[in-house]
Amino acid sequence: MNRLFYFSGSGKSKRFAEFLGKELKIEPEDLTKTKNFSANTSVIVFPVYCQNIPDPVVTFIEKLNTDKIAFAATYGRKSYGNVIEEAAELSGSEFIGGICVPCGHSFLSEPDDFEFSSVVKFVERIKNPHKAFCEPSHKDFYADLIPAKRTRIGVKITRNDFCNNCGICETNCSMGAIKNGYTNKNCIRCLRCVTECPQKALEFKTLWFMKVYLTAKRKNEVKLYL
Repeated sequence: MNRLFYFSGSGKSKRFAEFLGKELKIEPEDLTKTKNFSANTSVIVFPVYCQNIPDPVVTFIEKLNTDKIAFAATYGRKSYGNVIEEAAELSGSEFIGGICVPCGHSFLSEPDDFEFSSVVKFVERIKNPHKAFCEPSHKDFYADLIPAKRTRIGVKITRNDFCNNCGICETNCSMGAIKNGYTNKNCIRCLRCVTECPQKALEFKTLWFMKVYLTAKRKNEVKLYL
């Protein structure tokens, strides 16, 4: 049984997973909602956060029982870090391929910017799996310096008057980081609560140092690990 999992906050990684799903003829599954952690071959799509793997994805990989595994990392600014190698090491399963794809930053209104021609080799590898070489990539020295706290300082999520206390944000948050529209220290600013609120009652704004970071030139490189 081959399966395609994804983690997505703002929706960009979900859209890429849906794109892969059509090519692979596999229905994408939200990894935060699955109860079955077994597969023959698994493909995991996730966003890069501060050149790191998001906590819900780390937890899922540690639970997953799969013979073969591949990773697709979406990134929005200047670096995807070394997430593919770190994910492969964390899994311990046979690594058959990886790709880092520019999809625009979650905190900006940017296009996804990926084309089929740039990912066709990754799709073919999943269809015809064999062991891949996981080449290390550059990771900035500050990437592991309290990344979640840095993001909380740079991005503020607020509740407006449209909130009717429906609890959907709390139900959908894989970090247990929000209650009645107010976030706590567990928040990783994935923006799932903002994206999925039916009342549009949650908003976010970037603060000064995040605004400065977001002015950096976009890196539109597709990186393959085959």
